[in-house]
Amino acid sequence: MDLAPSERQTLTEQTFAALFDSELVTDLRRMGQRDLGAGFEASADDASADARGAVWQTLCDLGALRLTPELTPGSGLADQVVLARHIGGALYQSPWADTATAVDIATAAGRTDIVARLADGEAAAVAVRAEAVDEPDRPGPVDVTTEPGRARAVRRFVAFAPDVRWLLLAGTGTGTGGETMLLLVPADHDGISWHRHDDMGRGDFYQVDFDGVPLADALDLGGPDAGAVWAEALLRSRIRHAAYLMGMAGAALEETSAYMRTRRQFGRSLASQQAPAFRMADAATEREATRLLVEEAAWLADTDRDARLAALQALACAAELARRVATDAVQLHGAVGMTEEHDAQLFYRRAAVDSLLLGRPTELRRRAAPLLARAYA
Repeated sequence: MDLAPSERQTLTEQTFAALFDSELVTDLRRMGQRDLGAGFEASADDASADARGAVWQTLCDLGALRLTPELTPGSGLADQVVLARHIGGALYQSPWADTATAVDIATAAGRTDIVARLADGEAAAVAVRAEAVDEPDRPGPVDVTTEPGRARAVRRFVAFAPDVRWLLLAGTGTGTGGETMLLLVPADHDGISWHRHDDMGRGDFYQVDFDGVPLADALDLGGPDAGAVWAEALLRSRIRHAAYLMGMAGAALEETSAYMRTRRQFGRSLASQQAPAFRMADAATEREATRLLVEEAAWLADTDRDARLAALQALACAAELARRVATDAVQLHGAVGMTEEHDAQLFYRRAAVDSLLLGRPTELRRRAAPLLARAYA
């Protein structure tokens, strides 16, 4: 039975509602969190690792990585946007976004065997940045000339490197005419090592060293059209990430609004005072506009239309919205918002890191400018 897009999104909401139930969200938000200053080798304790593994497998069993037309007829990016919004609201850190990108690339390569393994829970992490300031549109260099037949590269801010089954190395080959390479490498390969980054979001980001990994041990998912494949995969990733950030902003907004109804200043609730109430109303209006942008971008991609401009605009708006709402959350909660016991500071720290993962808003707007000019020429 074919379902209308709105019906499919409702079905997706219902499927994942129990996993992201309000009673579980508090645990999900702190799952896998590392103490600031814990060091390069910090790892989750066994209980935390087991819990993360159980949640990840449940997410996969519910079909989180099967929301593509190839695996579930009638589904698409619009369904993934619904799930990404739930994940953002829960601040749930997982390899889902990177694995979904790997599914897109493996699908384009016609590797149905890899797609099936990824969809069943073999998580992947995307390794694209050579330096922290790099933008993902042009993957970092991969040296294939020092030792012919081997790949050498350094990648920073790779999520969940010790926990995944695959590493998707996106790179620009040196000595190959600057061609894009998309190599899927087993994460436990002897030629790979990693060190954890200590970031303010207390997340799971790593520097990964590919020290002469034989090309024969990697799956080439790019081929001659690797550049176009990566561009399309990045576009879809940005739409999913925009939805994630929108979900984050929405949850921070809801929690702040609820707290404002109980916090009293000058003899009445903060919510009844005009200035803070208007700030929340303004943020709610901006969130609704961002939601429409994200959903339009997903619809354009699902219907094989040009979604480049919409994807860039959606992510830029969602990134700035997430940081603004998170900042407001800390300020409007007062001193309690800066304490470890409250989620306001958690939203703030995560927004500071996550809003930059797939491009800085200024860079996204720079890339959107010529597309915008062409659209209204």
